[in-house]
Amino acid sequence: MYQVLIVDDEPIEVQSVEFVIRNNFIDLKVAGTARSGRSAIEKSESLRPDIVLMDINMPGINGLDAMRQIRLVNPTVRFLVVSAFNYFSYAQESVTLGVDEYLLKPVKEEKLVDSLHKVTQRIDIQRQKVRRELELREKFELVMPVLETGFINTICMLDGHAEDLRKYCRLFGFQKTGGYVLAIRFSFPNGVVTGNQIGICIKSQKLYGRYREILKNLCTCIVGPVALGNLVVYVLDSRGPSKEQKFFAVETAQKFFHQAENLGLSIAIGVGGYCADVSGAQASYRQALDALDQISELKNQVHILHYQDIMEEGAGRFSYGGHEFVQDVCLRADAGDTDGAILAFSALFQDKTRSMDIEELKNCCISLFIKFDHKWGNWIKGYTPALEKVILAKTREELKVIGSRFITKAVRCIVENKQKKAGDIVAKADAYMEAKFNGDITLGSIAKAVNLSPYYFSHFYKEKTGINFIDHLISIRIERAKQILSTSDVSVKDVARQVGYADPSYFSRLFKQITGVTATEYKDHYGK
Repeated sequence: MYQVLIVDDEPIEVQSVEFVIRNNFIDLKVAGTARSGRSAIEKSESLRPDIVLMDINMPGINGLDAMRQIRLVNPTVRFLVVSAFNYFSYAQESVTLGVDEYLLKPVKEEKLVDSLHKVTQRIDIQRQKVRRELELREKFELVMPVLETGFINTICMLDGHAEDLRKYCRLFGFQKTGGYVLAIRFSFPNGVVTGNQIGICIKSQKLYGRYREILKNLCTCIVGPVALGNLVVYVLDSRGPSKEQKFFAVETAQKFFHQAENLGLSIAIGVGGYCADVSGAQASYRQALDALDQISELKNQVHILHYQDIMEEGAGRFSYGGHEFVQDVCLRADAGDTDGAILAFSALFQDKTRSMDIEELKNCCISLFIKFDHKWGNWIKGYTPALEKVILAKTREELKVIGSRFITKAVRCIVENKQKKAGDIVAKADAYMEAKFNGDITLGSIAKAVNLSPYYFSHFYKEKTGINFIDHLISIRIERAKQILSTSDVSVKDVARQVGYADPSYFSRLFKQITGVTATEYKDHYGK
């Protein structure tokens, strides 16, 4: 089945095309009709047609401009132009836009039917190509776990050849192979009668598909098999060795932990150091195992530990106030989850940390506040008073109240500023249109200016403002044209060019549609 959108400002033309389609095709469905370029753009976004039959000369946005905008959000759509004008410039522009057929009115039924048959055949060829690609991808996905197992086994053997790892990466299509290893160990939760290690192996094997799915959704990674209750993962990361890279590595482990911890098994994660090339993956694997061993020595007081955070012997222990605690609170605060952030903070005061004295707890709170200031310092003001209160606190309960109040206020500021940021995006887009209105502005150029995809920006702008961006651009151009017409002797033709319209006739129609008078009438009445 093929969905068709018919665009023409003459109802009789629309009815004629609908009649031809109904009487000659059983696999073509008229999904909708439009009488203007703007309506065509809006309906194309919601209907996602396979074929658009487009007139060129219509009130408001013409067919050529409409096709240009529709192509941005629906790259595979097929255009069939039906026009009463045999202008070379129209035909030339249509070729540029990838129009399949250019028909002149009045169109004979046989010619329209033949053109539609040609277009549907091209769609069929494209669909078959996509289907073959999907089938190949599905076949590759079937063997992917086997290939990934071979890759991880090469890492775990430690004496495996680095060149073998590079060959695997080429097979996977990875050009950049830097990253790090996550070593994940599963166990039964405290209080659960386990029987023996075999029970953990069986349970983790059953959950393997779910664990793999979570990891694949979180990051670009290669996931090995579950072996003796352990899972090894190589995460691709192009950031390079830095504090930022370490932060995101721990954050990735934290996200996996939160999504997987409710599946029935307790989880401990060792994070290996960064390697610039896959040849260093074996060293990262050894580091991840060392971090796991340290977690075991700490009797699982922490669940996630980066290799660089392992304290040297005699330097003290790694408390719950380290990465796990800070990352957990920050992750939930960033999501606007006040209750979740406070709950994560409250874990610092539970039984498992009773051995921590008041000074250790103060250090944990200070570390958290400093992290908040580092991440959201421009949004969260006045954290210094909270630090002073922490330093002066005498009891655990007092610290808990101070921290909870700070987090509540901070999360509110984070949410408010994220909402303001959405307003800033609209303001930036409006400013771009104000500055560039006399040029060739497209949906793609505005979206690029605000760092969003064209499709997302189009929906985002309309959701936030209630109008399409093209309507706002038109209003800017018409207002500027009114200023020029009322303050200078410039001709209407030149005014059209100055405000971004190459076609004076289209500008004149648009001007009258918006203001109710022609540009010439406006110039005669308000001009010098």
